[in-house]
Amino acid sequence: MSFFIKDIEIKKNVILAPMAGITSFSYRKFMNQFNPGLTYTEMVSDFALIYRNKKTFDMLYTDGSDRPLAIQLFGGSKETILQAIGVIDELNINYDILDLNLACPVPKVTKNNSGSKWLTRKEVLFDMVQAVVKKSDKPVSAKIRLGYDEVNVDEIAPLLEKAGISFLAIHARTKKELYSGKPHFDLLKNIRDEIKIPFCVSGDIYTPENALNALKITRANAVMVARGGVGNPLLIENINRAIDGRNDFIKTDFDRQTNYLLEFTELLIKEKGEKSAFSILKGIAPKFFLNMSDIPNIKNLRCSLSRDIDSLEKMKGIIADFKSTSNL
Repeated sequence: MSFFIKDIEIKKNVILAPMAGITSFSYRKFMNQFNPGLTYTEMVSDFALIYRNKKTFDMLYTDGSDRPLAIQLFGGSKETILQAIGVIDELNINYDILDLNLACPVPKVTKNNSGSKWLTRKEVLFDMVQAVVKKSDKPVSAKIRLGYDEVNVDEIAPLLEKAGISFLAIHARTKKELYSGKPHFDLLKNIRDEIKIPFCVSGDIYTPENALNALKITRANAVMVARGGVGNPLLIENINRAIDGRNDFIKTDFDRQTNYLLEFTELLIKEKGEKSAFSILKGIAPKFFLNMSDIPNIKNLRCSLSRDIDSLEKMKGIIADFKSTSNL
């Protein structure tokens, strides 16, 4: 069922999460065919925008095919975040929502009072978000965690709504937990009664069953797919089908995954050039052949893709040789 983030209609209930080093324009464009309701840029730094860093500007590129699109911004102070929004406005980007990253747990972000560190400063957080909402001519959303060291999501979520955000994404772990252990969706079961704005939940969404379980517990409007969808793009489409009450899931196979990988590779090369593209692909390409334990020696293919690829032709050759020797 569709929902609205202010005046932006979100037509599907699966959202493509922002992921550093992954959700470039080419990744969003590739994944858009699987019908996410919303996509996000990689998180961009307020200081990088203020100092007009070219690589950061490149991270915001879009041709409009990945909309609805949220730009995810992070920073450690109200003043620098507001300056960064001014720079974004100058760039005339075709985007729909401004998202504040209040969730990132990595030390190089939190040590500068950015990301999830905001969750420890409620009064300053309210003032910052209220100022951002006033400054932005786009709906403002935020991504948070359950808390920093301790759970305080029941305080933070209403505070952010009161400050004026139009949508909230919640990762069901604290900063302290990083990405370990199971997500605590049960700690979000009351959020629906505490805020009126739409929200989504994330954390270990690897199967349609994971998604349905998270939605049932939290009564959220949507789920956010992150690591579970990397190399497994059909996950988004299959979750959409599950939400619609369908069980005609699309099954993956070696040839289908090969075609998806090559399609994404060509888009990434076009965006970043072959050298940069294959530096990125060494971490992503092997994931297209996970969950294929029924194919003998599939691990060898994944190892080769993580180690030996440096061109499109080399990648094609490695896959073709494996397919031939495996009689696929």
